[in-house]
Amino acid sequence: MKEELAKEYIALIPNLFGSFSEVNKNATALSHMQNHVIEYLSMLQRPLNLKEISAGLDIAKQQLTNVVSDLEVHGYVVKKPDPKDKRAVLIALAPKGKEIQEKKWSEIYNRFTHNLSKLNDEEQRDLQFALHKVNVLLTKMEG
Repeated sequence: MKEELAKEYIALIPNLFGSFSEVNKNATALSHMQNHVIEYLSMLQRPLNLKEISAGLDIAKQQLTNVVSDLEVHGYVVKKPDPKDKRAVLIALAPKGKEIQEKKWSEIYNRFTHNLSKLNDEEQRDLQFALHKVNVLLTKMEG
């Protein structure tokens, strides 16, 4: 049983990744790395210092510095002093960063719902149930 579950789980990963990659394709004008930074800041919903972003995304601080600088130049993030550490700066999403994030997820939603039209009503209900069940069970396994 465990072997079959492991095989299904491993088979799910490329299917899910491929499906998401397709609906995410060209959803944003940002580079892959820039998108990760914007996504991470959006997910945590608070300003972060470079060290926190670096650790959270497992990206070298040197590489991250250039990415954040480009995002700042284009108005997607803003830097502000860290009140806890006068030497450090915090990076926060600017309104333009929040806007591009909302636009990206709206585009992903639209593409996904368009793809759902390829399934009949019963298949859509099956998919909804299966995804819900997978999410519930994977969350339970983490806890």
